Amino acid sequence: MDMEGLSAICAGLGSIEEDEDGNQIGYTKDEYCLDNLKDLLRFLRRDDPHTREVFKQVCKWNIVAKDLIPIIEYCQNDRNLVLNAGKS
Repeated sequence: MDMEGLSAICAGLGSIEEDEDGNQIGYTKDEYCLDNLKDLLRFLRRDDPHTREVFKQVCKWNIVAKDLIPIIEYCQNDRNLVLNAGKS
């Protein structure tokens, strides 16, 4: 598995915006967020069904809570982005 590539893809999705108290108030998607989501889907589709290394690493990095759910919640005006986040 290309761990560096997977790491770069996940890091290139975007970042959570927080207020002074640490409460989540938004999400800023990176310039290539949609491309990175598609690449993440590709990694997951090609994941070995026996070892599930990619799936386990994505879970370990908490990508669903840190990126996918905020994309769905805060980027609703970008239908294609939300649909791809939901596929992941």
